Amino acid sequence: MSTDPRTERVGRSKPPVQSPEPPARPPVKPPVKPPTQEEAMSDKELQINPPKVFDGNRDNFIPFVQDAQVYLSLNDKSYNTDQKKIIYVLSFMNEGMAKTWKEAFLDSVFNNVNQDYGKFNDFLLNIKGAFSTADSEGDAQAQLRQLKQGKGTADEYISQFRILAG
Repeated sequence: MSTDPRTERVGRSKPPVQSPEPPARPPVKPPVKPPTQEEAMSDKELQINPPKVFDGNRDNFIPFVQDAQVYLSLNDKSYNTDQKKIIYVLSFMNEGMAKTWKEAFLDSVFNNVNQDYGKFNDFLLNIKGAFSTADSEGDAQAQLRQLKQGKGTADEYISQFRILAG
């Protein structure tokens, strides 16, 4: 019997050669959809005239608070916590009695264990108590008594009268 090496190979089966496993690939993240123009704009702080620096002058207090509240309500996504709103308003109280009041307020915050600024509505009540006129109705009546047309037009005079009378 002659053995033919070729037939011998045919009769035997070689174990299949295993190829090495490819390295593990990191999971593929789905593509990130860029924000729409409207979404991008909604996250951006809208720029309007900010409040003027408040120095504690009672005559400027109401316009100051109103300007701050308009700005904060327009940018409510950026100023979405009481602390952010309070800090924003405080950032404009840098002169005169307003600065002194701000320093006292911040001392009370930083001396508090929680360093909590409190609620924005309570903060507004505090600054209104400190800076609004004690008798705004009496002040308006006094201004009405002093009101004169002067060099302005009749329309300006009537508008000023209506504002004070309101």
